[in-house]
Amino acid sequence: MTAGETFHRRDRWPALRLAAAAVWASASLCAPVAADQPSLQQAATAQLMAKANAKPSRKNRAKPKAQPAAPDVKTPLKLLTRSEILASDPAILERLGRHIVIGYHSPATVTALVEKKAIAGIFITDHNVRRRTVPEIRAEIDALQAIRRSQGLPPLIIAADQEGGAVSRLTPPLARQPGLAKVLTSVKSGEDPKPAVVAYARKQATELKRIGVNLNFAPVVDLKIDPKRRSDGETQLRFRALSSDPKTVSNAAGWYCDTLAEEGVYCTIKHFPGLGRVALDTHRHAGDIKAPLVELKGADWVPFRDLMGKPHVVTMLAHVRLRELDGETPSSFSAPVINGLIRTEWDHKGLLITDDFSMGAVTRAKEGIGGAAVKALNAGADLVLVSFSDKHLNTVLTALIDAEKKGDIDSKVRAASLERMKALPAAHAAAPAGPPQQIPPLPVKKSVAKP
Repeated sequence: MTAGETFHRRDRWPALRLAAAAVWASASLCAPVAADQPSLQQAATAQLMAKANAKPSRKNRAKPKAQPAAPDVKTPLKLLTRSEILASDPAILERLGRHIVIGYHSPATVTALVEKKAIAGIFITDHNVRRRTVPEIRAEIDALQAIRRSQGLPPLIIAADQEGGAVSRLTPPLARQPGLAKVLTSVKSGEDPKPAVVAYARKQATELKRIGVNLNFAPVVDLKIDPKRRSDGETQLRFRALSSDPKTVSNAAGWYCDTLAEEGVYCTIKHFPGLGRVALDTHRHAGDIKAPLVELKGADWVPFRDLMGKPHVVTMLAHVRLRELDGETPSSFSAPVINGLIRTEWDHKGLLITDDFSMGAVTRAKEGIGGAAVKALNAGADLVLVSFSDKHLNTVLTALIDAEKKGDIDSKVRAASLERMKALPAAHAAAPAGPPQQIPPLPVKKSVAKP
């Protein structure tokens, strides 16, 4: 039941009493009466009207009616249609589009957005590849990249969620591989796991390049900590997390990311600030991390700090509240977490992408998905991922367009983000038409792990 329906139920009985009194009085006035009875009729009518207007009992008393909003109270935005969005100021659409990565169902829909420079990239998943061949998918991606080249813009980000194992969104048609965690556990005790991880990553990168993917949402670097999970749901972290040991995770994830980069694919370490201690599934709820920061810095955040300095590594922000810094807002759009901790305290210059804003932790947030997108960009996130529905994308773009017109998007923060964006994927040519091996490799800069 909506708020409006609830309010209507509470107010309808006083209104019905007034209406009944008016009808009764009107009927009485129209009825034939004796010449000596006008005063009695008037008295009866007055008595009924007084009763109808009398103060109701405490039990039946209605709550005061809502007053018009004060001028300084924000009213809900009118949701723009896709046609209205595409007809928006082209300069505004292009500025905002640099920060949006979308999932899609219709090639025609995504083509229109690319033609209007309204997005930075696309996320392809199972429904985009189901019952399709690699050449068919590759042709669709190449057509979109051709539009970008004709516009003189950097290549589109072509993102996928191909961790291996249970999270293999592009299999089939791509070859099935186990998860990285299983690769590690299959290495015999005393053996060096690096060759196995490198071989695994190279095969995965080769498969991803077949369809033109240049950003993979892997590896998971959350620690394998079980907080007696109450609602693991779709997260299934116990199968995806690599280890409970931070350095084991750092090493394996580092070998994986370096190998992908050599093949022309960026990796994404996820899900900062870590899901290992979170008891709720963020696909539906915003979970909480209650551990002290000093404890997180010495354990959960070690893999993130070790890998975030690499130029070919993107960090994904999770929809979890870091209680010691911000108990109200999920980290994916929290200024204290993104700007305060990552950008300022850690002086991190790398790229940050949010986890999917179509997840329940964001759609149920008080800011709503649109307000959350504005907050994320103002806090210092570079890319907002919206993978689920056209309505969600319309909501995000409506809010961003409105904020841009009002000057509510921080120009300095955006300028810094655009500098960071030059590293992805413009550092290499995105998959051109032709054999996959034509994708040039990324320059891999060996970096020293941060403490």
